[in-house]
Amino acid sequence: MTRIPLPMMPAAPALTACTECGKCCTYVSVGINEPTSVRNASDILWYLYHEQVSVYRDGDGEWSVVFETRCRHLQGSLLCGVYPERPLICRNFDNTTCEVNDPEGGRAFSTPEDFLVWLSTTRPRLHRRLVERYVPASLRDRVAAAAS
Repeated sequence: MTRIPLPMMPAAPALTACTECGKCCTYVSVGINEPTSVRNASDILWYLYHEQVSVYRDGDGEWSVVFETRCRHLQGSLLCGVYPERPLICRNFDNTTCEVNDPEGGRAFSTPEDFLVWLSTTRPRLHRRLVERYVPASLRDRVAAAAS
């Protein structure tokens, strides 16, 4: 009898437990519109002009603005100091789809340059219209240098 080896499915990567990470307790994230128009893309630039603010696109294509700020109840042990009374948003959090464990992967933009370079390759027409009216010359020069 000849044995035929069957292909094995790769093991799913181990999830990072919340108690080993705590990243979700170091920011506030609010959903925003996808940059499908000059207005929405301009709004993203405005967010990125601010310190401690980034923009994130998750693996499902959902966009959010992220404000870096640590929860006052996150302890040094990465445990929640008010866990039994934590807010509903914390109770509904799913660590299987957070940015650390997201199987689809995401994309973070921390500077206007990051976003504009991405926009120039994914949506060149929108990028061109945005740059014509709403991007300062100094930023245009930095983006051109980064893109080349």
